Amino acid sequence: MDLFDSIAVAIVSLVIFRDELRARLRQTRPAHSVPVLAEAAAMIASYLTDECELGRIAADADVDSLALSLIGAGHLLFADRESAPPDTGAVDKVVTTVIADVVQRRLL
Repeated sequence: MDLFDSIAVAIVSLVIFRDELRARLRQTRPAHSVPVLAEAAAMIASYLTDECELGRIAADADVDSLALSLIGAGHLLFADRESAPPDTGAVDKVVTTVIADVVQRRLL
């Protein structure tokens, strides 16, 4: 939830709507990314890789796609800056849904 605080959402909007800023950022970063979100996706993918190694997520999980899905869904949840941010339950529901197919079920 910290990733999508009001400052981060504002930075993403700034990058998206300022052509000259995007052009300068693309000189040092991949053309298809927004820096704040690309770095967050890399961190999430790294965390999910660690979870795979610990056996809590399926070994064949596509962690890069899962990270992008979580970033996209999270951004949509937090994009409305005029309303209150979503509560923890709403965020938990989205995360649980996105990773549901790769979470290793533990037998009781």
